[in-house]
Amino acid sequence: MEGEDLENTNAAVRKVSYINSRQFPTSGVRRLRISTAVQCFGEDTCITIPDIDAVVMVLQPSEPQITIAGAERLTRPASDLRAPAGAALFTDLHIVSTVTRADAAVQRTARRPGVQEEIIHNLDYCDILVLGEELRPQQESLQLQRSALLGKHLDATNSTSGMSIYGVDSMSNYEQVIRQVRYSNLLPGQVTERRFRLTCSELNGRYTSNEFNLEVSALHSAEAAERVNHMVAPPQYMQAIRHPSTMQDLYPGHGSAAPSAATVAIVMCIAALVAVMVLGVYRVHLTHQQEVKVAETAREVWDDSALTITVNPMESLEQPQAAEEVASEEEEEEEDDDITSAESDDSEDEADVQLPRMQRQSERGQKWDKATISY
Repeated sequence: MEGEDLENTNAAVRKVSYINSRQFPTSGVRRLRISTAVQCFGEDTCITIPDIDAVVMVLQPSEPQITIAGAERLTRPASDLRAPAGAALFTDLHIVSTVTRADAAVQRTARRPGVQEEIIHNLDYCDILVLGEELRPQQESLQLQRSALLGKHLDATNSTSGMSIYGVDSMSNYEQVIRQVRYSNLLPGQVTERRFRLTCSELNGRYTSNEFNLEVSALHSAEAAERVNHMVAPPQYMQAIRHPSTMQDLYPGHGSAAPSAATVAIVMCIAALVAVMVLGVYRVHLTHQQEVKVAETAREVWDDSALTITVNPMESLEQPQAAEEVASEEEEEEEDDDITSAESDDSEDEADVQLPRMQRQSERGQKWDKATISY
């Protein structure tokens, strides 16, 4: 700025202001420097004005609280999930953003919390994630018609792990698009339930919403739907009224199939248990028979070994005595031969043959008697 009058220059400088057009500016310090130059005309001395450093402090703005609300459990007939268009997931979805606003002077004096105020701002993206096992491409899918994105600054990507809707646009446009996301399952009987998580963000993830979880279940018959309706708890002022606790109270013949199946399962379990017990007893019996046979065989082998005859060590002492007796008998025989010379040689031979035979028989008898004596 240029000015000839000091007062006018000061008034113009006071009107300089700092503006940040962002709805949620980044907090911090903004540094400024004011430099002034003075022109002197026809004066001997000229003054100089030093530079002035200034700062602008940007305080932390009130952070918006992005809240996603809606039904957290969705139950649909299996026929709706098998349909080509599928079933809508977020039909009653609402996205709300609030901030806390209050006068700074009031907060310093009274120390009271501010007032929650709803604001409208833009979102950057919303993600629908599949919790647990990913979607089966040949069976399950998340669907969004391209016509739902017309006239909006939004786009979408789809995969087996979920769907992402992105683009800087208002919360109302995001609500309209998300409500048209549909889930299709050609074989709902194989998947009992599915869980999804929805989150939205602003300013590239600077402010993030709560995690909204949705659980989707499939009903396979009209009776199951009626049962779900009866399972809803009545209001407190109706607690005294008695309601049928089971479907059998409403339809006596309705639950006959389930008990029969349970009975068959119990009978099969009992039969399997009995078969296992019988096999165990049979195995124990066979083992016992084998042990008895082994014991008998061992006993027979022991009896045969008991029949073996051991040599008496005393026989070695008796053999010299028997030899002396045989020698004395031979001497007597020689004397008899000299006296009875009239006998023939044949008779002498027979006597010699018979005498050793008798001696051997007597020696055998002595050996047997000594072997049978126990010491």
